[in-house]
Amino acid sequence: MDFNFFERTMMEWIAPAIFFGAVVLELFFLLYFFLRLLFLKKKSGGGTGEPISICLSVRNEEERIESILTDLLGLDYPNYEVVLVDDFSEDHTLLKVAQMARNYPQLKYTSISQESNFSEKIAINLALKAASHDRIVFLSPDSQSVDSEFLKALDNNAGDSNLLIGYMNFAPQKSWRNKLCRIERLATFVDSAAFSFGGLPVIYEDGNVLFRKSIYFEQSGFRGKMNHHFANLELIFNDRFKKKIHVSIDPETFIHEQVRHQRGDFFDLLKKRIRLNQQLGFWKRLVYFLGDLSKYLFLGALTWMLVAEPKNWPFVVVPAMLVFVLQFFILKSVVTHLKEDKIFLSSFVYVYVRPLLNLSQATKNYIHDKRNKWN
Repeated sequence: MDFNFFERTMMEWIAPAIFFGAVVLELFFLLYFFLRLLFLKKKSGGGTGEPISICLSVRNEEERIESILTDLLGLDYPNYEVVLVDDFSEDHTLLKVAQMARNYPQLKYTSISQESNFSEKIAINLALKAASHDRIVFLSPDSQSVDSEFLKALDNNAGDSNLLIGYMNFAPQKSWRNKLCRIERLATFVDSAAFSFGGLPVIYEDGNVLFRKSIYFEQSGFRGKMNHHFANLELIFNDRFKKKIHVSIDPETFIHEQVRHQRGDFFDLLKKRIRLNQQLGFWKRLVYFLGDLSKYLFLGALTWMLVAEPKNWPFVVVPAMLVFVLQFFILKSVVTHLKEDKIFLSSFVYVYVRPLLNLSQATKNYIHDKRNKWN
């Protein structure tokens, strides 16, 4: 160990200053935003019992539609309905839905009669107009085995919030694409929960979010947002309005989607998240940028200090280990609550790889936008 560590010129202080500055920034984000996640607890009782509308859009689901609806129509909740929009199915999906509606009075349905470039947003608009209740949750037809206590748990956790974020991810499969997408979905949920608690809310997935449909109509729906194909209700949730957000870690509220991933699905998730961040206000974008920047500087300066000044490793390793251990502890606690222990270690590594992926994807988005501007 070199005890002359502090005896250096102004130029020699650049790398240590960057490193220690990055450590301070990392600790600020971990302590101010992410440490709050340790206080998340499962809630029991205290729900309002308000009626809820489950909305979903389907297309060509003839083979699965009876199973999907049977699960949703058998939930343990006193007052709810299922609102289904058929998105121009070319099979007998709509016919089967109509047959089931005869036996289930809480099942309502409508349909889109022609193909459209905006069918997802049109389906959402139709579902919200058809819904009888103010509290809404959207699910996808890929939602797997929804817990019978799902709505009751959502109600218990909602409290006085007008937005409740529930955990949603892909069901595990033996596929590296599936694992990558699950890790990214987990990371976005953690970010969304942490920053929402810190007063800078952002929502990256519109599925499994309990909200009041008045939010949608008070903002004139998708007016001015129809061409934003990368997202749907996330555009509404992240808009500027007074919002009180709660987060649920109750296992009964978890949703897992059975999806077979294709090439490019992982990068589509990255594109979506980056596009959504670009829609945020200046201060939110600045905070999220600083979150990524702190990791660039932290890892870069740490590597430089270990290589260039091996004699001074205690001055470098001790603060670095403080950051790593705190990050490890927080993520481990959250992952355990979410029952995602199998992807914990890869998620921990991903925390520090992700900023580089963000930079790469943001650059690709910028080049793509510039090219299309002149086409």
